[in-house]
Amino acid sequence: MLIGALEYLGGLRVKGYVRVLGVDVLREGIKGVIGRVGVVLQNPVNQVFSLTVEEEVAFPLENLLFEEDVIRSRLEEALELMGISGLREANVQDLSMGQLQRVVLASTIALKPRILLLDEPCSYIDPATKERFYEFLGSYWRKSKATVIVVEHDLEYVLRYASKLLLLNRRIVAYGDPIEVFSRVDTESYGVREPLYIKICRGLLRRTKARSIDEAAECIKSVICSEEESDEEQTYS
Repeated sequence: MLIGALEYLGGLRVKGYVRVLGVDVLREGIKGVIGRVGVVLQNPVNQVFSLTVEEEVAFPLENLLFEEDVIRSRLEEALELMGISGLREANVQDLSMGQLQRVVLASTIALKPRILLLDEPCSYIDPATKERFYEFLGSYWRKSKATVIVVEHDLEYVLRYASKLLLLNRRIVAYGDPIEVFSRVDTESYGVREPLYIKICRGLLRRTKARSIDEAAECIKSVICSEEESDEEQTYS
């Protein structure tokens, strides 16, 4: 759509190709990747079309003409994975934003996409729900082995699961292991807040290896214990 608008309004000619799972989507269109690439938008309300949770999760499978037994199996699996089996008969209008976000994700992963794209998926939910959301996402990634790409400014929760971090600012600023990126790039100058626990580890321990608050606590604890043991040895000597 964007490329078409550029060509029509700006008189620009677009060259090159974009391959997704081996399909040149600029030449062949998106038909070859429908059902293989899942997208979750920033506002879940924009992706809900059905009345109940069960209908919403089953809709993409029915739309792509999956067999009835496959639909039932994937429906149950997606509901359970997202922790919303008890909401299957609920009206989507009665759900909280956090619950609605999980419904949208369930309807997307029910297709078992090879690539899952999420745009600020936790913008409307509270910290506790956000943590559970990324636990669900990490569980899905481990079980499915799919490629999961998350666009996110708040990295406190996503870092514990991310294998790579791509920092963009009109260009690629940095790409690599998340902890390695934080150790060499001032991410906050690009509008990406560095998690507080990484700052603490760098300030107190001269290291940035912790991917979560729990790991940071363990690092600090190990250093304290090591120093106490060293003090005891000096006292005895």
